[in-house]
Amino acid sequence: MSALICFVEDEPTISQFVADRLEREGYDVSAYRSAEEAMVVERNWDLYILDIMLEGDISGLEMCSHLRKRDPNIPILMLSALSDATNRIEGLRVGADDYLTKPFEMEELLLRVSAMLRRRGWYGTLPDDGAVYRWEDKWVDFRKFEAGRGRKTFALTQKECMLMKLLIEKKGQVVTRSEILDKVWGYNVFPSSRTVDNFILRLRKYFEMDPSQPSSIHAVRGLGYKFTPEAL
Repeated sequence: MSALICFVEDEPTISQFVADRLEREGYDVSAYRSAEEAMVVERNWDLYILDIMLEGDISGLEMCSHLRKRDPNIPILMLSALSDATNRIEGLRVGADDYLTKPFEMEELLLRVSAMLRRRGWYGTLPDDGAVYRWEDKWVDFRKFEAGRGRKTFALTQKECMLMKLLIEKKGQVVTRSEILDKVWGYNVFPSSRTVDNFILRLRKYFEMDPSQPSSIHAVRGLGYKFTPEAL
C-alpha cells in the first residue's frame, strides 16, 4: 500500500510540482493550501510535509505542535523560505523531525521522505525489554516519552527517547555515531555527528548523577557510545 502524505503548502507552483513528483515516486499525496483545510481531513497519514508560513490563522509551526501532541511518532518534515537558524530550531523544538530550506533539491526531499518513512516502523516498536526499561534508580517509559532518576521525573523529546531506545537495544555494545544517525535520524546527511554528541550530553544530564563522570552512558573514543546499565 502506498504511503499517505499530507502536504500543506500555500504556493501553488511548489505545491503542484512537489505533489506530482511524490506521486511519480509511488506515494499517495493530498495537497492543501492551509492548516485549517488539512486539519479537518481525517485520514491515517503516514507523513506530513508542512510549510512554515501558511495562509490562514494557523501556521505550520502551530500545526506541527498540534500534530506532535496528538501522535509522538508521526513523521513531520518542515519547509520554509526562512534560512535563519532560529526558525529551524523553533521547528525542531515544536516537534518536526526534519527541516528543509527553500529552494531545495527535489532529490534531497525524496531522500528524506523515504528515510523518515523507514524510520517510522522502528519508532513504533518497543524494545525487547518492554515499554518501561529500568536500571539502578532510573527508568524510561517508551510509550509515554517520560523518564526518571530517583524522585525526579521528566519528559523526553522523540529523538531523546529513540536514542535511549537504540542504546538500550544495543546495551553493552559500541554504537557508532553513523549508526545512531541512520537509525534515529534516518540518514547521515543532516544533522551532523556533533548533533549526536549534544543529544548524549542531554541524556547524561537526565540520567547521570555527575554527567562529567557517567556511570552508564559512555563515550568510546573515535567510535561512538556504549550503554552499560550496571555501573563500571
